[in-house]
Formats: sequence, structure tokens, C-alpha cells
Amino acid sequence: MGDGSLSQEEIDALLMGADDMGGGDSLGGGSMDLGMGGGGGAAPSGGGISPSEREILADNLNEAMQLAGSSISGLVGKNVSITNASIEEINASQGASEVQPGSVLVNINMGSAQTAMVFSSDLAKSISMAMLGTTEMPDELADAHLSTLGELANTVLGSISNSLADKFKEGLQPSPPNVVVYSGQGEWPGFQSEKVAKVTYNIAIEGASPAKLVHYINGSSASSWAKNSSGGAGGGSNDMAGFDDLGMGGMGGGDMMGATGGGGQGSGVPINPVSFPSFQSAAVPSQTPPNLELLLDVQMVLTVELGRTKKYVKDILSLGEGSIIELDKLAGEPVDLLINGKLIAKGEVVVIDENFGVRVTDIVGPAERLGAMM
Repeated sequence: MGDGSLSQEEIDALLMGADDMGGGDSLGGGSMDLGMGGGGGAAPSGGGISPSEREILADNLNEAMQLAGSSISGLVGKNVSITNASIEEINASQGASEVQPGSVLVNINMGSAQTAMVFSSDLAKSISMAMLGTTEMPDELADAHLSTLGELANTVLGSISNSLADKFKEGLQPSPPNVVVYSGQGEWPGFQSEKVAKVTYNIAIEGASPAKLVHYINGSSASSWAKNSSGGAGGGSNDMAGFDDLGMGGMGGGDMMGATGGGGQGSGVPINPVSFPSFQSAAVPSQTPPNLELLLDVQMVLTVELGRTKKYVKDILSLGEGSIIELDKLAGEPVDLLINGKLIAKGEVVVIDENFGVRVTDIVGPAERLGAMM
């Protein structure tokens, strides 16, 4: 044809050539690398995650660990920071062999995701000493030390859950921790995927040497979190819209495969435009006010509430020394921490020297706090 347009036979030949190059059944089969929805390529088989997904996941976890550092600083009694999440993909069996005997392994799931957190022996002893208020380094980790580490791991993952559940579009409530001193591969959890995401953090505790904290996450779950967070499979939420940049569905002409659009004198294959919904999370985290420093020295009333009950006036007037008042809480239930009368956390009563104290075990999430105020 002399007008520069392609004939139907030429279009068919181009499409056949594209299939031969990519091994797919059709042009839309994803065989050719057209730069659509990936950035880092497809996720490896066996529940793995792609390089672009690792980067997305690391950014989100770093953000969540800022909150986690503040939460566990209260538990440890010292300033703690957890930073620089580094993610690599390994075989699940490799994780079992690289954990050193004597380390503390905390098996703790986040919703449906299998995870395991590993503390080196020295790190485990430093943290448990600080939480128990002792100064002598233990020769071996006892049940009390392991219990404190399980509590800390639960707090860390609880912070991740509060920060990222909406962004990952998945319930991430931590399960009760199972804490053991690692002695061999028989104690390694049976991950559901062939691959796992190994997340390594730098953890700095005031007065202690810097150390590494390692968190293993089931590969398929980590990949799903990254995809949901980015709004699509490995890339931006509307990467498929890039078809038009390649001339597909456009007005024909000189661009790559442009003849498949509507400009080939009626001989092209029409492709209707597709509208994709936005995958952006509806819940946008509020920004910290820039002038928050002006309020940092304002005092607020913190109340620890053991329980409540209602009494008639006649019952109150009849109270005397030795009277017993039954509260609405069961024995062993956590107590409530209130700021200016609003619930912000739950904890358990401890004794520090000769004074009562409260160890925070759960921070109330923003949505729960908002519900309490309405």
C-alpha cells in the first residue's frame, strides 16, 4: 500500500512474530517486556518477591519501625531505634541453617502470614536484662527472659499491624508468640512458600552495641503486601495505561504497532480504552503537625484504671472500712491506660521497687481511639 498503512496480512505477520518472540498465546499474554506494571520483573515462582516489591516493602517497614521503636523504648526503659530494613529473598530451608544455635527464635504469625523473628544470643540477653531491670548478664536464658522477648516481638509486630494493615489491605493482628532457644532445624517453622523474605534491621539500644534483628516472612505474603501497597502487581496503580504510550489503541501511524489502532483505513483491529479503578488506600495517614514541638511540655493526666462498677447512692453511703467492691474486670485482665479520660493503651500491673507500675502490652490503634471518642 502506498499510503504508509499496513495491510491486514502485515498486521497478522507482526502479531505472529510477537508470539514467536515471547512464547505466549497472544499479544496480551505478557511475554514481551513492554515495561508494563513491573519495574523489577515478575515475582519468582514458589512465593517469591521481585526486586521492586522488596523496595516497596522495605520502605513501608521502615516507616512502621519508627512507631515500633517508640513503643518498645517504654518496655525496655531505654531509647531504642530500629532502622534500615534490608530485604533479600532466600529459600525457606536456608533460613533454618543460617540461624545460629543459642539464638532466640520467636514464631509469631501476622494474620495469615507465617513469620519468625530471630534475636542473636547477645541481643536477647541485653534486651531481657533491660526489661527485667537486672544488670548481671545471664549465662543462660531462662523462661522469664524468653517471656520478655516474646512480649517485645509482639509489640514490634503490633506496631507494624497498626501502621500497615490498611496499606497492605490485610489483617495483620499478631498471634500469641512461641519463643524457643534455637538448637537446630527441627525448631524452624514450616513456611508455606518455597521462598521467604528475610528482613534485616539495624537495632540500636541505648548503652548497648549496635546489633541486627532478623525477621523472616512467608514469601507469598510478603509479595502480596508489596503488591497491595503499590496499588498493583509490582508497579504503579495504572501501569496498564502505558499502552497508549506504545501506540496501542491510539490513532495508528509510525509508533510501534500503531497499525492496530483506528488509523489503518478500517483494516486495523480496534482496541477500546479500559478504565482501571484506583487502588490507592482510602485511609490516608494524617501528617504530624509541623509545630507539634510547641505542645511537648504540656502536661496531661495519665490514669491507670483497674476497673469500674455502678452503685446506688444507698450502697455508696453504706460503704465502710473493710467493704469489698466488685469491679467489672476479671482477674488477670489488662488494665486500661487513659489520657485525659480517653483510652490509649492497655497493660499489666508490675511492681518496681516498692511502687506499682504498668507495663504497656498493647497500644490502641487510631481507628479504635477514634471510635472511643465518638
